[in-house]
Amino acid sequence: MIAVGLLFAVGLGLGAVLLEVGVRFFFPVSDFFWEFDPAIGMKLIRGKEGRAIQRGIFDTRIKVNSVGFRDREHTPQKPAGTRRVVLLGDSFLEAMQVPFDRSITPLLENRLQGKIGKTELINLSVSGTGTAREYLALREYGLTYKPDLVLTFFVGNDVSDNSWRLQGKPYIPYPRTTADGDLVRDEEGRPLFTPFKDQTSSLSAVTGLFRNHSKAYRLLRETVDNSPGINRLLYTLRLVSTPPETVNAPAGDNFGFYEIYRVEPKPAWAEAWHVTEEMMAATRDLASASHAKFGVVLIPAYWEVDSPRWNEALTQLPAMRNAALDLELP
Repeated sequence: MIAVGLLFAVGLGLGAVLLEVGVRFFFPVSDFFWEFDPAIGMKLIRGKEGRAIQRGIFDTRIKVNSVGFRDREHTPQKPAGTRRVVLLGDSFLEAMQVPFDRSITPLLENRLQGKIGKTELINLSVSGTGTAREYLALREYGLTYKPDLVLTFFVGNDVSDNSWRLQGKPYIPYPRTTADGDLVRDEEGRPLFTPFKDQTSSLSAVTGLFRNHSKAYRLLRETVDNSPGINRLLYTLRLVSTPPETVNAPAGDNFGFYEIYRVEPKPAWAEAWHVTEEMMAATRDLASASHAKFGVVLIPAYWEVDSPRWNEALTQLPAMRNAALDLELP
């Protein structure tokens, strides 16, 4: 009986090794880069190095700085004669898909230096971040660098990312709102945020080890994350800590991400728009209070500028053809 058990253990171990080797050679997967942050909810793991991979599309070497952003190191003390620009955004600016030297930070910095002289760009962008968390990133990290200019890059999905009603992820801070949908503020007029905390699954002690060292586990986790039904079940059982995405998943009268184009938005989306506008103004005021100028860069979705892509979306969601939508709204 002992011999059978030993053979089973050896076979299981050998199978796991072969699976790991097979995945590493034939099914490359991304390393894990994100961690809980007590100030802004989530950001990159400080000092992490690895590869971001989407098979057949990109395979990028990633290096995270000591603060937890995909950027070079920056000193708190601003160099004499240098203009500093803080960039706030989401995955569009985090740019895991391209080498760092081809991302917006060095490209825009080089262009600015050629026109206005010494300029230093500081990128505080994190995947999944909306306007509200960009405000927190500026407050908790950005102002340390004494920027002369703050640029926030607005993408349409920022609207739902700012809303507890639409997203409600327990590890993310959301702006608190009154019954009328206005921001709740402290005595100094600063927005207040919902409580949030690190979410760990019941298997976190084990999965953390596999997550950081096993490519086979990463492949399995990618499969789960891309399967909403399985992800929902495992999240309910607290076997994974990441909730399934729901708000941006179109179904029936729910247009998902495309809800932002409704001329007359549903109540939850109308509130999300209002929160977004107020958080944008709060970020402007925060920058201004630190003697920095503020600007907004609008990033369109590809279907907003490519009619065939929009027609594809209408084919996938026929109900949108009869709805009052306006692609110019965001």
